[in-house]
Amino acid sequence: MKPTRVAGYPAGMTLRLALALVVSLLALPACGDGGSGPDCGGEEGSEVCEVFRLVNVERRAAGLESYAWDSHLATAAQRHAVDMADNDYFSHTSQDGRSFVDRAGEAGYDASPRGENIAQGYRNAAAVMEGWMSSDGHRANILAEGSNEIGIGLRDFYWVQVFGTRRE
Repeated sequence: MKPTRVAGYPAGMTLRLALALVVSLLALPACGDGGSGPDCGGEEGSEVCEVFRLVNVERRAAGLESYAWDSHLATAAQRHAVDMADNDYFSHTSQDGRSFVDRAGEAGYDASPRGENIAQGYRNAAAVMEGWMSSDGHRANILAEGSNEIGIGLRDFYWVQVFGTRRE
């Protein structure tokens, strides 16, 4: 039987492309956490989801459990990112004096907020994670043994991570 040719492709190229597609699809469950992708409250493939994935890669590399996504912490993080971007400031303290603990509570987080990382100007998830992991304080928040939940926000290159601990 003669192989099928597709116009514009050399003989055998169609088979190689098909095999590459099959291998890619088989590898897809290995991406993200547990094969289902990150439950990050955003669109899979978004910069927020990529930060979530990269944070958990760093945690696993350090022998720590992955963070669980918390929608309340994410709301607090997103609101702070929007506030900083819309009001042109960069601080852990809101202009009205609220801390990350205050913002997490206002967003409905009913456990213990533990820390916050903020960054400005980084163009993508890989860049902001490299910046945070190169800073002792930010790295300590990401790798904190006592934290087990995270929420992440992003607006106009203002990045916010809020960490928390929920006792089981």
